[in-house]
Amino acid sequence: MARMKRDSGGMGKPAPYAYRPGDSVLHRLPAWIKLVLLLGLSTAAFFAGFPALATGAVIITAGALAAGMRPWELLRGGKPLMVMIACIVMLRSVAYDPLVCNLGFNRSGCVAGLLFGGTVLISFSAGALLFSVTTMTELLDSLSMIEGGVRFPLAAVLKKTRSARMHRLLRWLEQPCLSLGVSLMLGFLPRFFEVWESVSAAYLARAGKRGVSLMLAVVPLVIEHLMVKAGETACALESRGFMLNNR
Repeated sequence: MARMKRDSGGMGKPAPYAYRPGDSVLHRLPAWIKLVLLLGLSTAAFFAGFPALATGAVIITAGALAAGMRPWELLRGGKPLMVMIACIVMLRSVAYDPLVCNLGFNRSGCVAGLLFGGTVLISFSAGALLFSVTTMTELLDSLSMIEGGVRFPLAAVLKKTRSARMHRLLRWLEQPCLSLGVSLMLGFLPRFFEVWESVSAAYLARAGKRGVSLMLAVVPLVIEHLMVKAGETACALESRGFMLNNR
């Protein structure tokens, strides 16, 4: 309960992209399978059009219900995205003829804008579902396992070569940088929403107003907080000798 309140800025609900403890099928599923499904859904949504969007929506809805969540809860924190999508759809729906200075309705542009918006929302919801049922430790362990399965056989082959260039590549492979880098990138998403929720709650608690004024006040604070966290992460990696040639 304390974790939920902390993640949501004390508002009683988990922050977007926050982990929700549970014992559902999705919670027990290996993290690498969930990550592959996320990448598959996002890729299919971008390249396969409406059938992939409809299929992805059904899969995400079923997954949310299986995890004990309401499907629309996956869109928490996505209001700025929805505003952006609405603006894009409106702009793509306008047809302008400069010869007669006439405005009209662009049906194909409207459809393209809606498909783009659906793709963004499917990817956002899939990511929210992944982080709701998977801890960062599970993701890091799965990424390390995948990297090790590729890195160790390749390193064994490179050790048998006499090329200086191959040996430089070998030294790079001996450092587990890929799994760490990807996990840091993925970890940025829940951290961003956690910081946004806490800063927004603090601003509103001090008689702040919603809307544009909230955005103008909160965005600089969130950026500052994330930059500080990024600096702390860089210092932690440097103190552990990460990416040094001589370890």
